[in-house]
Amino acid sequence: MKKFSTLLFSMLLFLISAFAQSENDIDLLNQKAESLLNQKPEESLALADKAKSFAENSSYKKGQAKALALIGVANYKIDDYTKARIFITQAEALSEQSNDTSFIAFCKYWLANLELNQGQYGKALDYYQDALLLAQKINDKKNIARCLDGKATIYESLGEDDKAMDLYSQSLAVAKEANFKEWYGNVTFELANQAYKMGMIDDAVTKYNEAIQLSEDAGNLNNKANCLQQLASINYDKSNLKDAMKYVQQAMDIFQETGSMSSFSHSRLLMCFILLGNKQFDLAIDLAKLSLQEGKTNGETELEKSSAEALYYAYLYKGDKAKALEYHIKFHDLSEANHTKDLSKKMTQLELQTNFEKERQLAKAVQDKKDTETNASFEKQKLIKKASFIGIGLLAVIAALAVFAFVQKRNDTRLIASEKRKSDEWLHNILPAEVVAELKQSKSSQDKSYDLATVLFADIKNFTGAAEKISAQQLEAEMDYYFKKFDEIIGKYKIEKIKTIGDAYLCMGGLPKADVDNAYYVICAALEIQEFIKHTKAEREKSGSTYFEIRIGIHTGPLIAGIVGLRKFGYDVWGDTVNMAARMEQHGDKGKINISDSTYELVKGKFSCTHRGKIEGKNKGQVDMYFVDGIA
Repeated sequence: MKKFSTLLFSMLLFLISAFAQSENDIDLLNQKAESLLNQKPEESLALADKAKSFAENSSYKKGQAKALALIGVANYKIDDYTKARIFITQAEALSEQSNDTSFIAFCKYWLANLELNQGQYGKALDYYQDALLLAQKINDKKNIARCLDGKATIYESLGEDDKAMDLYSQSLAVAKEANFKEWYGNVTFELANQAYKMGMIDDAVTKYNEAIQLSEDAGNLNNKANCLQQLASINYDKSNLKDAMKYVQQAMDIFQETGSMSSFSHSRLLMCFILLGNKQFDLAIDLAKLSLQEGKTNGETELEKSSAEALYYAYLYKGDKAKALEYHIKFHDLSEANHTKDLSKKMTQLELQTNFEKERQLAKAVQDKKDTETNASFEKQKLIKKASFIGIGLLAVIAALAVFAFVQKRNDTRLIASEKRKSDEWLHNILPAEVVAELKQSKSSQDKSYDLATVLFADIKNFTGAAEKISAQQLEAEMDYYFKKFDEIIGKYKIEKIKTIGDAYLCMGGLPKADVDNAYYVICAALEIQEFIKHTKAEREKSGSTYFEIRIGIHTGPLIAGIVGLRKFGYDVWGDTVNMAARMEQHGDKGKINISDSTYELVKGKFSCTHRGKIEGKNKGQVDMYFVDGIA
């Protein structure tokens, strides 16, 4: 019996040892797969898949989650974003089961990258922020560095370069604290891009070369290729076509080696423009057509548009005007297709800018409170010290402190009431009164559908030209002057202002309370805005001052309105009606009010209108347009 027990114990030790070795083998496979992600993602994919199978067989959940995530990231590297999302989501779910905070943050970081790749800035920012909070909770500096870099990329995409630069610098500092050398090249590349955007070309070139060396040391071939492509662009801008061709060929070779075919297509398109500079038109045409087809197949509208532009110039330089016109039209159509994306980007930027201001105000309020508390404590100490010096009795001290506490409490009460008033005023500035009341009562607000609402888009023209002639402060003052007047005008009617987007103004009638006459009073407001613009122009022309002109588009139809976001909420509207109003504005003329047929049918007996043709409406067929000439 004793011998049997000893044998059983030995077998158990053997099985435990074999199991531990199995887990170790899985970890080594995952490590090898991770090291190949930026060099040979397809080999990394094969290794991670093998690790996944081993982990499943041995019920090693941590190894299985790591393998799933690496499979997802490898698919991301070779541009298969659908598979990437599936595997990374599975890895996140498995990590949550085992409460692996670090790896949950890692998965959320890559899900954020997927959202960013699709232009979903808001969703990406939420993922980055969630991942950052998890990483900070356990002081996981590698994931902190990754998430700071990801947030910086969003801010850079939306034109917030100062915020982006600050976050990139933080990311690099944290990476250095963690000795995360694999990350140095990535962030140095982003800092080089910032220098390039600011016109600091020599500094940018230095940083790109530094990033190339750091990427080589870390085995990050894709980042090295990105740097080479940027150096090619710089040399192309300087007309150093020989060096530009050398760098872009090196970049293309690496992208092809790593399977990053989307990046390869963009590099090939840059080569097309370099070939045009060398008057190698036929070769440029062949390459541009390949990029055009790949952009169409993969749904990359920007690549498709740029390829059409390259083909337009190539055929124009060859003297084939018919072909040049064909691709010029295609380029124009693709540019139109990007309008909605650009509008979404502007709206996201406005949302982020609002959030910046809220964060700044919150930080100031916190600091003011600290200062108040510090001053109160200081005054209290002075009072006690003074009382001890002059020998005031205990009763007097107590009385003095009681009075002080009463005054302080009264002041705090007044301060809280003042801040509450400011908060209510701020809410009423960004939300309709009915929505504010609903939020105060139920702490939430439901989206609402409207069968008949009228959307007005007003776009300031010659804005760019004015920006070149006057200072930023003057330009800001001018826009404030015009938009305040627009606010005053629509305030006379039952019209709700939604937002301003750069030099564009968006408002609408028929919400938050439904109203069947909204088309009529929106046009009345548009005519008054039109008259204000004409009068201002006449006055400014006399004095030789800067003035603006405006283009107005109006459309009536169904839409949805409500609060979007949780932390950075705002009142917004969406639907085809909003897009069609924007198209009415785009296809209008300076100083004119362009309305759709649906709006015209509601007001044709009340206003004089001139029919001006049709445009193609998305999912609507041909849509008639009318200029509003005045009241009938």
